[in-house]
Amino acid sequence: MPSERVEPSPGRRSVVRRFLVTCLGEADAVFNRLWAQLRELGWLGAQTVVVVIGDGAEWIWNRASMFGEHRCEILDFWHALEHAWEFARLRWGEGSKRADRWVDRIAKDLRAGKVNEVIARLQRMSPKTKTPELREKLEALVRYYSQNAHRMRYDEYLRLGYGIGSGAVESAHKQVVHARMRQAGMRWSEAGARRLLELRLLLLNNNWALVDRLRMVAL
Repeated sequence: MPSERVEPSPGRRSVVRRFLVTCLGEADAVFNRLWAQLRELGWLGAQTVVVVIGDGAEWIWNRASMFGEHRCEILDFWHALEHAWEFARLRWGEGSKRADRWVDRIAKDLRAGKVNEVIARLQRMSPKTKTPELREKLEALVRYYSQNAHRMRYDEYLRLGYGIGSGAVESAHKQVVHARMRQAGMRWSEAGARRLLELRLLLLNNNWALVDRLRMVAL
């Protein structure tokens, strides 16, 4: 929630309360479990705004509709910039200062809510690209920004206290799964992995006192 975010340094916000959800299964299973957990915690109300941050993949936006008309879909800011970097590296080369300046300008404009201006500027570049590969990469960038422009109002999101990057989610994934289940030499059966994930969630969500309520069956 925006009121539960702190700013440890200028422009950098951190979540001070979180609840982790995970499961082994298809995307529908993850979203259904997330929905159920939000309901159980009482975090969903008639006017609740659920912020969904994604990388632009349609499967994410399609499933986000379950959170209702008040949801706020946000294209991950760093994914948006990475697409710009892909073109810049191809156009001016890896490590080019001109590429740095070009992407830096896009980053500042996007943060300022000028996504339409960025798109218009990219469209004006199109006739000047020198190779079919460059034209294809530029057209892909314009298409990506155009399709997600309504999810790129970063100035508004920052004003409201919303996160604009998926770093917290990616960090949580590493804590829940990688840190415990991908150590040297580890091998897991699906059943064993499911049980360990349940225990891991109890620990990281500060619910270890509930461990005796888990239904334990033989592997």
